[in-house]
Amino acid sequence: MSLTWPKASGWLVVACVAVAGCSGLNGWDSSREGAGLISRTDRGTEIFAGTATVVSQTCNGGTGSVTLAGTLTTTGSVDSAEITASVNGGAATQVGVINPQDFVHDGRVKTAEYSVTIDGLPNGTNTIQVCFDQSGSQGREPKHTCADVVVVVVNCSECRGAGFFGDIVGSGNLCQGNGPPHIPVHVKGDLGDSPALTITGPNGYSLHAFMNHSGESCVYQYNWDTEGNGGRGQYTFTVTGNGHTYSFTRNLSCR
Repeated sequence: MSLTWPKASGWLVVACVAVAGCSGLNGWDSSREGAGLISRTDRGTEIFAGTATVVSQTCNGGTGSVTLAGTLTTTGSVDSAEITASVNGGAATQVGVINPQDFVHDGRVKTAEYSVTIDGLPNGTNTIQVCFDQSGSQGREPKHTCADVVVVVVNCSECRGAGFFGDIVGSGNLCQGNGPPHIPVHVKGDLGDSPALTITGPNGYSLHAFMNHSGESCVYQYNWDTEGNGGRGQYTFTVTGNGHTYSFTRNLSCR
């Protein structure tokens, strides 16, 4: 059994009597929520957004697109509801409209399903909040509600799915070059921003470094200073980044 007292602000205090107990607040039921809305107000339309869910996610030109869906519940008169979305705490922009004819009526409770697509999401973790604004009827105040924040992880690098390839540039001479001896190392693949490079060779030689991303391409470069190398023999080049590891070997000389 519960007792409710309406306040001037529209918010309510609910007391649960021990005889009947209190039901959990987790898990939302549209019919129960609608009944609660009716019992709490007779001053116009109330709206409730609940939870938006991800129904599809795609990549488009290196950025992500996500489609969210859910249900808006309202009581009282039915007006159009403007749908807006805020990405990563930014300004809200309109992404759709629910029209009066979209609502399904069950007494004073009306529900409307919606689906919106948001494009241009950057790679990484994004937060999206979908909100609704509905004008008031008969001079009453407009109504506003928001669905729970949705977290969307985007992995839409231009290099996603690219094949891996690695090589050195030049003759592979460890001991000669223009100025101090250097051998450029080039690798191509989906390796993130600054993949780690490990070079191992004869006589226990080992070097650890980070490769530079060549512009917006899938190519990475490192200008290896070979001074103090392990001498003639086979060298292994291992690159790790973005959850991938790629290795290749080359026989190098010192002449």
